[in-house]
Amino acid sequence: MLGLLPSAWRDRLRQVSGSNKAILRGMGWVAVFLLVAKLIAAGKEMLVAYRYGTSPVVDGYLFVFNLAQWPTSVFFSVISFVLIPYLVRLRTDNPDEACQLQKALVPAALGAGIGVSLLVGLGVWWLVREDLTGLDGVGKAAALAAIPWLAPTIALAFPAAIYSTWLMSERRHANTLLEAMPAVGIALCLIYWPFGAGANGDVLPLAVGTLAGFLLQTVLLARLAGSKAVTVTTVKLSAHWPALRGAFSTMLLAQVVMTSSGLIDQFLAVRMGDGVLARLSYAQRLMALVLGLSATVIGRAMLPVFSGVADPRQSFALAKRWAWSCALAGLAGMLLMALLARPLVALLFERGAFSENDTQAVSLVLVILGVQLPFYLANIVLVQWIGAIGKPAWLLVAVSSGLLAKFVSAIALFDFGAAGLAGATVIMYTVTTGVIYIISHRPLQRMRRRF
Repeated sequence: MLGLLPSAWRDRLRQVSGSNKAILRGMGWVAVFLLVAKLIAAGKEMLVAYRYGTSPVVDGYLFVFNLAQWPTSVFFSVISFVLIPYLVRLRTDNPDEACQLQKALVPAALGAGIGVSLLVGLGVWWLVREDLTGLDGVGKAAALAAIPWLAPTIALAFPAAIYSTWLMSERRHANTLLEAMPAVGIALCLIYWPFGAGANGDVLPLAVGTLAGFLLQTVLLARLAGSKAVTVTTVKLSAHWPALRGAFSTMLLAQVVMTSSGLIDQFLAVRMGDGVLARLSYAQRLMALVLGLSATVIGRAMLPVFSGVADPRQSFALAKRWAWSCALAGLAGMLLMALLARPLVALLFERGAFSENDTQAVSLVLVILGVQLPFYLANIVLVQWIGAIGKPAWLLVAVSSGLLAKFVSAIALFDFGAAGLAGATVIMYTVTTGVIYIISHRPLQRMRRRF
């Protein structure tokens, strides 16, 4: 293929540094797997829209699903952020020790996942039962029916996060493809489930399909990682804990703050009226196709590479170049989203219970969410660099500032419904990216002056 390019382009590609080549190679593989996964997820969303539209059943399911995914999202983000740089360095010095650590983490994560799933299941059940969520009628019944099926997904997602981190630290990215398994489970249930007339029964294809998909994902990840029967190796975990403790605790707090943005959307949307959470969710799912094909590709390809650059000044120079490039790509994506939002929503969703009015509302939210792209993509690059150099406290300051901006703006824009929540998300990422750049740039400037 290089032979087909002009000679000047071939010479320029041959001069690309090893770090940039590794990033591009990783981005290519992640992009391929993620594209397939997102296409499967898009097909699932089309089936959900056809069967349910923006009905309260979807509100009830999404309320439980999003709360169940919150601890798993936090756990995966923390584990990958802390463990990937540590495993890359440990595998270089002592491959056997790295393997033992990885195996010891699997049963520990499973035990933690079971405990968290019980706590979340009981907590969400109490919130819904005591009418503290804003759901009522059909939405409340759907949420109560979904809890027994969605809470166990947490227990499956915790060891799945360990397997995924294991693979990514080795620059193997097929785990990205397996993230489509929950969507596969839901799609199969929606196609083959014999629907009943009751409101409680209507949510079961979504809930059962989600659990089946998470189970399939975890089993396939274990096989892909080559996992054998393992036992809890307390000595191994305790030997590495002092080196991981500081970064783990700070990053855990940062991720709790960062992912609380979704909880703000959740609790405010259900108080804005029926269908608001569903409309916001449809727009967010479409936006996730764009963000996933870019942010996941960027993050999973860059963190191992940044971790392998010893000098933080060199790695920051590399990260800054990629941040600006991604921001420019995000600007182009924002303009494209503004042009394609309405026809895209109509093409994917406008059939069955999903009306033309729903298309108009969802496409407006999607256009507003698209404004976050330049800031979000630059933010992803800088966050990977912070993880590589082991400065999670910087990230904590940035995401706390962004969450505060999100909360204040969401309250101020409450009367605008789902569009107001989308605007608050744009403000959050703008603030977060600016703070990250400022607090990471100044220490490196002082470092350059010392040298």
